[in-house]
Amino acid sequence: MPDNPHQVTLQRLLILHQEDLADLRTQALRLREMLHRRPPRPDASPKPPPSRAALQRDLAGIERAISKHEQIIGFGDDERVGEMLQAIANDLDLARQAADAPHAFAARWGLELPATLVIDPLIVGSEVSARVRNLDPDMPFEITWTQDGFQAPAESAASRSGDIAEHA
Repeated sequence: MPDNPHQVTLQRLLILHQEDLADLRTQALRLREMLHRRPPRPDASPKPPPSRAALQRDLAGIERAISKHEQIIGFGDDERVGEMLQAIANDLDLARQAADAPHAFAARWGLELPATLVIDPLIVGSEVSARVRNLDPDMPFEITWTQDGFQAPAESAASRSGDIAEHA
């Protein structure tokens, strides 16, 4: 594990995304199994099974969420993220530059922030922090970053969104 406090705290958050990703993969597997099953006779079940179209829509949504989790995990594993955050934490001039244009600032470090990521920086005296929100409906989250690193969220995204495959 890296010794950069920003990367260390980010890795803790990525564990939540990895857990969510494992849950999403399980849901996708269940949906694929449901799509490959032979439909039961109409009179064999009191409740009609979900339509193939509904299962396919659910699977497409789960696959989008899987892809986005994989992207954010890959982004978070990039040590340049921790290096950039350490530089921002140590230098108020850099913090102001990052606050003015977070996406452009990250690009100068060779990092591409997702377009759905909104960063609300706050600089008060020598203290720097930011609220980071992902507005993507397939993977919404909100976390807080301070000069000490990322703060733990209250709960993971999967526990907020529910288990779609179990309800199908």
